[in-house]
Amino acid sequence: MSDPTVDPTRREQGLQMFTEVSGFPAPQVQGPFMEVMVDQVFAEVWNRPGLTRKERRWISLTCVASAGIGDALAVHVGGALSSGDISIEELREFVTHFAAYAGYPKASLLHTTVERVWSQRPQTP
Repeated sequence: MSDPTVDPTRREQGLQMFTEVSGFPAPQVQGPFMEVMVDQVFAEVWNRPGLTRKERRWISLTCVASAGIGDALAVHVGGALSSGDISIEELREFVTHFAAYAGYPKASLLHTTVERVWSQRPQTP
């Protein structure tokens, strides 16, 4: 039985944007956390006018790197690279700039994550 409070168009927009942003298929939406993440964060916030997707990526990368959440950081780095929104050269420069403002311990996690995710990607000749 489907939830009558869910707007199916909004849910579909959220699932599509989740896949575009993360670089992998959206998981099945189960429970309130996933509902809010898909319906609000991805259907609404990532689709708002005023900032480009690349600008939203920089903000998200900065926030996640500042929080020091390695798994989420890997997802955001991977999504940025797989979508082509951000290049490896830009990410490497971001690490250096981030270090100056957030400190080297947090930048070390960011650097390690960027290089690990980059090295695990299929390289094109």
